[in-house]
Amino acid sequence: MKAISSRQNPLFKRVREAIREHAGEIVIEGPKAVDDAVAAGWTPVAVVRRGETLTNDLFDALTTTKTSQGVIGLFERPKPRDLFKHKSSIVVALDAVQDPGNVGTIVRLAAAFDCAGVALLPGCADPFGPKAIRASAGAILNVNVAEVAAHTLIESKWPIYGADATGSPIDPPARGAILLFGNEGSGISPELRVAAKPIAIRMSDRVESLNVAASAAILLARSYALR
Repeated sequence: MKAISSRQNPLFKRVREAIREHAGEIVIEGPKAVDDAVAAGWTPVAVVRRGETLTNDLFDALTTTKTSQGVIGLFERPKPRDLFKHKSSIVVALDAVQDPGNVGTIVRLAAAFDCAGVALLPGCADPFGPKAIRASAGAILNVNVAEVAAHTLIESKWPIYGADATGSPIDPPARGAILLFGNEGSGISPELRVAAKPIAIRMSDRVESLNVAASAAILLARSYALR
């Protein structure tokens, strides 16, 4: 079968829209990442290969990586599940964390430390965008991620602990609680700040604060150690 060479082709347009919008459908790049998605139970809508499905030039116009591995998988965007169904772990909440690399890294941490899922409040980068998917290193395939409003966290009746340099360096929750991380610049929003118990990380006074992903790594590791 001859490789597609026209930008007007419906498949090319569909993959391009998924890369740009990642709304109903998302894109995963690389043969291993696509194979991992299939092994995790995802059914691809299409698998596009450089020089086979699309011409080299057309494929290169789609890829978002510097050095493409020649495979793009098109998948339906997974539907979120109830984050607060079980209290055997914790829920990570992100309040307007805007950098997709930070969001993807925290999704990976949520998988590494067996969290119940990740709650995304308004203003967060999309974890199913290409950069966030790469930063998650495939963890997005098996982490429950859901968009929620601030009042949803409050009404869940789960205690909320907010990462905040002004808080006390107490132990983080081990289960049945929400661990909240705020925006890279402004921190936790006022609405959630009043509902959260501030928790800090003990460290040297040579630095004022840590990157949100670094803070998440430290607190989630400490939380996991307490289970």
